[in-house]
Amino acid sequence: MARAVQLLNRAAVGGGLALTLAARRAQADAVSVTPSSSGLPGTATLVNLLDGLQFDAILAAIAGVIVSAAAWALSAHSNNFAGAGRAKTALLASALAALLIGFGPALVQTLFATGAAAR
Repeated sequence: MARAVQLLNRAAVGGGLALTLAARRAQADAVSVTPSSSGLPGTATLVNLLDGLQFDAILAAIAGVIVSAAAWALSAHSNNFAGAGRAKTALLASALAALLIGFGPALVQTLFATGAAAR
């Protein structure tokens, strides 16, 4: 008899656990996030900071392209093939950095939209 009561209690607890998980799942489905620029104070300052950082990063990438191209030209002219190879690598890295800096905001927006659509 005691064994039957234990089995019934376990079944009730297991069923309760399933109901609790189902209720939590329903609550999780009800949560939605909508980004708003007016949600927190200082958002405009943060956006200005990010704009300034992006501008500075683009300036650094442009400087990297200019310096790398000059180093490549001087190294190739002086038959320094190792230096020319390093300058090519630096030029490609600077160009890739500029691409990622420009593409970064669009990439984040695309990934956010994809995640929001996956609900």
